[in-house]
Amino acid sequence: MLRIIISMIGEVLKFLFIWTVVLICISSVSSLIFGKLEAYSGFLDVVFVIFGTSMGNYDFEDFNQFEFGKLVGQLFITVALLINNIVLLNFIIAILADTYSKLNEDSLGIYYDGIISRIPIYEDDDRYGGLIVGTPPFNILSIPMIPFYLLVKDEDKLRKGNDVLVKIMFAPLALAILILFMTLNLLLLPLAYLTAIVKKVKLMMQNAQAKKNKALPKSVIKEMSHSNLSDLGFFILFGVPLLICA
Repeated sequence: MLRIIISMIGEVLKFLFIWTVVLICISSVSSLIFGKLEAYSGFLDVVFVIFGTSMGNYDFEDFNQFEFGKLVGQLFITVALLINNIVLLNFIIAILADTYSKLNEDSLGIYYDGIISRIPIYEDDDRYGGLIVGTPPFNILSIPMIPFYLLVKDEDKLRKGNDVLVKIMFAPLALAILILFMTLNLLLLPLAYLTAIVKKVKLMMQNAQAKKNKALPKSVIKEMSHSNLSDLGFFILFGVPLLICA
């Protein structure tokens, strides 16, 4: 949206140039026609009068003393209003609507283009990065460190102080994530324990089926069966502590 607004500013500046030319033209004609009237005596005054007229601030009483009649002044103001408020106003609306419709279709691409172009700016500075990397509300911890950043000029001390600040700032968040991670693991531990036992039992059954079908030599099947049985027994006894440690 910001890129669209910036593009619109460029279009508005072009329109303002056109509008300025139109105002000067109308003001010039006004000076020639109504130059004897007090409100139109100076060219700069006339420009402000015509500008005010385009904004809806006009007074037909200014033409009461006009030698060709008040109607001429009224017709002139009407024409000026038509040019400014109908022709030019709709012109700028059409320009801005066209700019919006063109850029809105590519808004996602424009957004990513802006992000990519600013990646170097967002890279963390190992001396002052602690001032900006924190997330609310922990970033309030960076406020007491501002005098440190202002007064210390030694690069090594700045890096060490910044590193300490970043670790302190992210410690609560890291602790919260750690607790959440451990809680979820403990909740899933019974499921993992039972799943592992079922898997080992299925493996023993596959070995028994292989022994029945004589797909492998007896010595190999016997060794595998003994190993699987030992593994199952060991896991049944010590599986929970092992999973907790893991």
